[in-house]
Amino acid sequence: MTNLTEFKRWENGISRMHFPKWEELPSLGLYVDQVAAVINEYLTSLGMEPLTKSMINNYVKKKTIQAPIKKKYAVNQIVDLLLIGFFKNTFTINDIRQGILQVTTKDYPKQAYDRFVEVLNARLRNEPIPTNPNFNSSNEQLMVLGIDAVLAGLKARYLLEIMTDSNETEED
Repeated sequence: MTNLTEFKRWENGISRMHFPKWEELPSLGLYVDQVAAVINEYLTSLGMEPLTKSMINNYVKKKTIQAPIKKKYAVNQIVDLLLIGFFKNTFTINDIRQGILQVTTKDYPKQAYDRFVEVLNARLRNEPIPTNPNFNSSNEQLMVLGIDAVLAGLKARYLLEIMTDSNETEED
């Protein structure tokens, strides 16, 4: 199998990936182990680095996300962690926080996150982004550019990995 054939097969696999909208996330409070499991189900299916319990605890200590109430995390904290996990290999934590704050100043967190998911899922499937005239256009452009940067990095790393593995096999 050629490198590009393997890459296209991987790309086809991630095109079937579906990031959850707000309502699809658990609405009952979850403990940190459960939160990590939910988040990592989506991140690792894209080939992204999983979030560990200690990473999540550090985000709480550094006030990157709100602290859980009675050790239970709500949907808004799960959303923040999904976004951090998605963007963290491309952007700094401060940039991610600023982006979240920027987008949620003009649109409610639920609407902003659901729009992020619509854009991401369309980009994963290489489909046009569904229009939403009610969503702030500057925020949408910020999302599109951020998502494209992350996906381009993922794709480049995966293709490089295939090519490197292929070269090692040829040399053996």
